[in-house]
Amino acid sequence: MSQMTPEATNSVLNSQLYLACKQVFSHVKVQNQGQSQQRSLTYDLVTNKHKPSVEYSGEYYIVSCPFCADTRFRLYINHRFGVKDEFGREELHLAHCFNDDCLSVYDNRVKLHDMVKGRYRFAPVVRPGVEIDVSDFVAKWPGTVKRVDALEDNHPARAYLRSRSFDPDRIARFYNVHFCEQSDRWLCNNRLIIPIYHDREMRGWQARYVGELNWKDPETPPKYYTCPGTKRSQMLYNLANASRYETGVIVEGVTDVWAFGPMSVCTLGASMTARQQSLFVSAFERHTGVLLYDPEEMEKPAIQKLISDLKGKCGGGFAAVTLPAGVDPGQMDRQLMRDFVSQEAAKQGCTVSWAKRSEENKDG
Repeated sequence: MSQMTPEATNSVLNSQLYLACKQVFSHVKVQNQGQSQQRSLTYDLVTNKHKPSVEYSGEYYIVSCPFCADTRFRLYINHRFGVKDEFGREELHLAHCFNDDCLSVYDNRVKLHDMVKGRYRFAPVVRPGVEIDVSDFVAKWPGTVKRVDALEDNHPARAYLRSRSFDPDRIARFYNVHFCEQSDRWLCNNRLIIPIYHDREMRGWQARYVGELNWKDPETPPKYYTCPGTKRSQMLYNLANASRYETGVIVEGVTDVWAFGPMSVCTLGASMTARQQSLFVSAFERHTGVLLYDPEEMEKPAIQKLISDLKGKCGGGFAAVTLPAGVDPGQMDRQLMRDFVSQEAAKQGCTVSWAKRSEENKDG
């Protein structure tokens, strides 16, 4: 992180936004200087529209947040803040206060934009930057963390897991889930930190709010916060464990994996990229596969295309199973859910097995 001089403003990617921040806040730090944002278009299954997906954030201008008591430079303003996206919409979401999450309030995002926009002489231009190779990104814990099985038995995180019918000790041991006690990132404090591994390295994590809120309320903090740099589209959560089993089950989220068991993987959302499909097929091309997304997702055109793409690629067969209306994999008793999936898959000519592969059984 560096402190810029006026003479060096031509080395930042959005000099107008940087200079505007200097005029408004006086002191500005720069993170990831000269590094461009890496993004792609994805299809949002909720809105049935395409939207930009940020895979690497790139350059940030860091100031003390004007909306709270921050004095420690905890407001991060991305170099594309206020710039129009591929659809002509101003990207006001690209700013985050890690002190008190002030920018989760839409009005504050508008106020911040008005603050800096008034200093622009004309529309800001983002110059090309350096593309960073994040394919080998290795994540670090977000701060002071403690594994869930090391917490006091009455700790809120353990109580929350039990309320979801999960054994906190087993979740900790099998999935290495931790609890964040202190972090510079506001959205990590007092949250479960769920590591995501690929090739035996922690390639990212998700910070999950402990408890349940009205997630549709715009004032509610996000249920999950994902570590910047995590290549969600390039990984399947729990793939290394699932690939030891005869049948692999594809679910949406990490808690769905915990509910169904070690033979399941999750796509970290209700979509599956070409890379994720390739990873799954490679692991189960001589075995069987099942898609078990939430019922409301299964009839969407993008999911029907996914089912069509995967059928025929698993040598033992592939089935798309829809749970009863209003039920998702995280709500159903494990044995009942496995029995239901077995029966529904059999109707489609796909025989599933929850046993480990023969080579695994030989190892005991």
